[in-house]
Amino acid sequence: MNAGRTTLSFLDLALMLLSAFAYAHFVNLADHDPSAKPKETVSSLSPVLGSYSYKAEDFFGGSNAMLTDFAREEVTEILQVHQDRQLTIFVPVSPETGGGERLRQWEKVAARSAAIADAFEKAGQDGKQIQLRMPENLVSAVRGQKDITFTFRANEAIVSKD
Repeated sequence: MNAGRTTLSFLDLALMLLSAFAYAHFVNLADHDPSAKPKETVSSLSPVLGSYSYKAEDFFGGSNAMLTDFAREEVTEILQVHQDRQLTIFVPVSPETGGGERLRQWEKVAARSAAIADAFEKAGQDGKQIQLRMPENLVSAVRGQKDITFTFRANEAIVSKD
């Protein structure tokens, strides 16, 4: 009978320690200073070889992340001009309509960015040359840049975050 009681106590202690370690780990991950931004270093920044801007309505219908036919045609035409270039894709935060949308702001930005990157890959762009640039605030009022942009640079432009 004593062995069962000791075993139970040992398991309780082990679970409590495991919980404490997990909590400490997640607090460390989540406890970052939001005002401190990672430093971006750009080695041998090449000039912009091409930049394209589009209204979100031209590329996506309603509040979804499905590319329009116009968007697919534009991606194909752009790649005919800019083969083998470093591509940066920026998708802005779109306003929430409050009508019970399926996707929230940050989900919509991520899904739309992925849809565009996928379209570029399917059209022939090397996936290693695609970089997604996210808005400063993913859940907020719409501020700043309101257009979807594609920026092309020569391949030697490599961005790293410290």
